[in-house]
Amino acid sequence: MDFKLIADYHTHTKYSDGKGSIEDSVKRAVELGLKMIGISDHGFNHVKSGIKRSQVQEMREEVERLKKVYPQIEIKLGIEANLVNLDGEIDLTEEDIKNFDYIIFGIHYFTFGKGVKGSRRFNLKNAISKSKKYIEKVTDSYIKAIEKYPVSVVVHPNYVVPVNVKRLAEAAAKKDVYIELNGKRTDFSEQQVKELLDSNVKLIIGSDAHSPERIAECENPKQFIFKNNIPLSRIVNIKVEN
Repeated sequence: MDFKLIADYHTHTKYSDGKGSIEDSVKRAVELGLKMIGISDHGFNHVKSGIKRSQVQEMREEVERLKKVYPQIEIKLGIEANLVNLDGEIDLTEEDIKNFDYIIFGIHYFTFGKGVKGSRRFNLKNAISKSKKYIEKVTDSYIKAIEKYPVSVVVHPNYVVPVNVKRLAEAAAKKDVYIELNGKRTDFSEQQVKELLDSNVKLIIGSDAHSPERIAECENPKQFIFKNNIPLSRIVNIKVEN
């Protein structure tokens, strides 16, 4: 038994740190026969690669134009928001949220937080603090964000800072938020896989493509899924093939 992606919601374009245009990504998705492609460039507080608020309208207009050119595929404009502090805040205002079709979020290296001191403290702690106490604080911040914002997916948990997967999965399940199996990195231990499966959380594969050629690429999560005997029924954006 095998499967293929039918929707890829985690992709990047030249608006952040990707290599192609929005249309390049859409064309590739059409070639692959996807039913949906989501553009999710890095959020505003990403130090090196965040999009600017002044670009959002241009991106929206391009997505709306492409919907008419490629009616055979659903095209959505999302954003990969950044968790910016331990209070569970992400880098989106209420007004920003209205401009996107969906929101995915996680922790990234080097994001702007509250002021220079807040940013330095948050980034430094994330880089060096791996204590159980800090892991629980970070997990709390993910859960607070899930409860506060209309987010759809937690992306690459355990990247940058480990999390309490059991607590995160249970909180995500309650809010119908998916947990991502990332196309580049799938950082779950055997015990954490069990904790994911023991919860009711749904999983979703995101390619995290930074070029059109990598749209829908999922070999790493596919190997991880079969190695850990994860039921394919738990993954929301695939088509199973016999």
